[in-house]
Amino acid sequence: MNTYVLLLAEVLISIAMSLAVLHVLSRPLLNVLGRVCPDEQAASFWMSYTQVMLMIAPLLLVLVVDMFSHFSSPIDSVRLALMAAFAGLLIGLHSIGKRLGQFVRVPEQPGHTS
Repeated sequence: MNTYVLLLAEVLISIAMSLAVLHVLSRPLLNVLGRVCPDEQAASFWMSYTQVMLMIAPLLLVLVVDMFSHFSSPIDSVRLALMAAFAGLLIGLHSIGKRLGQFVRVPEQPGHTS
């Protein structure tokens, strides 16, 4: 397979995976940001920031892995690109979840005291 076509396929895999995750998370994330941010402009900024980061992290990891790995089989390269994209999404989502988790408060159960 042509090297450029393979690289394009790997990039498209990363972008497609990021878009799928963003599609699933966008509405709930915007609701959470609306609750924890002081105003709508701040929530909008953090939503855009999150979207950009969830596109960049997997793509960067795919490109770095592609630069350092050369397989004789295109399927191995695609498999590694999938793994790198998943790892990038995992890292990005973990970072976002860790940060947003600081603002989520669990209501106390009646009858329980801390």
